[in-house]
Amino acid sequence: MSWRELYVEQQLRETIYSLATGPGDIRQRLAQSFQGFFILKKEQFPKELQADWEWVRTELTKFGPIKRDNGSIFRGSVEHTCSKIKNKTGVKIAKKILV
Repeated sequence: MSWRELYVEQQLRETIYSLATGPGDIRQRLAQSFQGFFILKKEQFPKELQADWEWVRTELTKFGPIKRDNGSIFRGSVEHTCSKIKNKTGVKIAKKILV
């Protein structure tokens, strides 16, 4: 296994650990765990998982950031999205990450 594959595997393990053991409800854990997942690029995943990665990324950034009047970001896309989605939607996203 190459060092790049090991890096991706480690990031995914950290994401899953945070998702499974972090504080808060599923939406809060998704927002926290996504930090490790977000730095990975679609191309770093096997072809058969790239669509799943893109789906998770799209679902967790659906509502975009909240910006201040001066254009600076007040709340990022993932945090904003996780504050708006229902818990059952969060569970659906978490299941996609785990499977």
